[in-house]
Amino acid sequence: MSSSTNQPTPTTSRGFLETMREMQLMKNYGMLFFFCLLVVFNIFYTPNFLSLGTLENTLRQAVPIIIVGLGMTMVISSGGIDISVGAIMAISAAVSARMYTAGVGIIPAVACGILAAAICGLLNGVLVARFKIQPIIVTLVVMFAGRGFAQMILGEFPISLSDTPFDEFGTCKVAGVLIHISIMNFILYFKTSGVPISIVIMAIAVAIMLFVARKTIFARRVEAIGENSEAARLAGINIFSVTVGVYVLCGILCGVAGNIEATEIASVNAAKLGQYLELDAIAAVAIGGTAFSGGRARILGTVFGAVVVQLVTVIVNMNDIPHHYSLVFKALVLIVAIWSQRDK
Repeated sequence: MSSSTNQPTPTTSRGFLETMREMQLMKNYGMLFFFCLLVVFNIFYTPNFLSLGTLENTLRQAVPIIIVGLGMTMVISSGGIDISVGAIMAISAAVSARMYTAGVGIIPAVACGILAAAICGLLNGVLVARFKIQPIIVTLVVMFAGRGFAQMILGEFPISLSDTPFDEFGTCKVAGVLIHISIMNFILYFKTSGVPISIVIMAIAVAIMLFVARKTIFARRVEAIGENSEAARLAGINIFSVTVGVYVLCGILCGVAGNIEATEIASVNAAKLGQYLELDAIAAVAIGGTAFSGGRARILGTVFGAVVVQLVTVIVNMNDIPHHYSLVFKALVLIVAIWSQRDK
């Protein structure tokens, strides 16, 4: 008797394996390829893109996205999400500005603003962990209520911070460090202009979060909860305290980003500060490779993702494209990023 042959032919098997390899390459390197396309496009079509001034401004504008994205990375690593980050930035900046104009020094004022952001994160964490409300619902409520609360703090009109220590801090630069004697232009640039303080703060935040994500038990517990919360509970992990800690951490980083943005523009507009930044932060995390189902937090990936998002903004702003197109472009980038990171 002749046996039936239901097994795939060698040619079919090779074709299947090649397809799987291509899909894996797309998953691993698709966003890197997209980043290179953005850079090449900017080089040819964006005026003065490679000038030091443009590169510095691009990185400075990416600072709030990077800092908020660090907190969002940890939240998503735990299996949650936070779409209230822009509103929390506005609350923090509003509290800082109101405290400063009331006669409090800049350092206590900023501390109060960051504390207010931490309290917002605490509220998010408690509602998610204790009352078992879906994170997207909790943070949606805080997003709307928080934006309104920020406007209640400031009143009807924005507060100007021009000619104040906030303004001076925003333009402050730190003396550069000689990196390598052969990179003469880079060294000269640091010696003459220095590094903007916002970029220094961002670098410190990235370094701290890298340490937290790679070296602390807290991060291991966050990842365990994101991968399987029930197994984490059975392993003895305190789900409540870890979840609250993640949202408080995200709130603190939002407070830092909100105050940096306020110093950069020397004013606080509660209706506009941090607006749509939740989309940028989520896109940065998705591009960076942190799984939305929870698990390992990819800090450096988020930094890379934030730069990609900012490059989209640079294309729009410096080529006189209407701003609303950038929202569409970022949404498309987010969809592609999530698609490329899905399980094949």
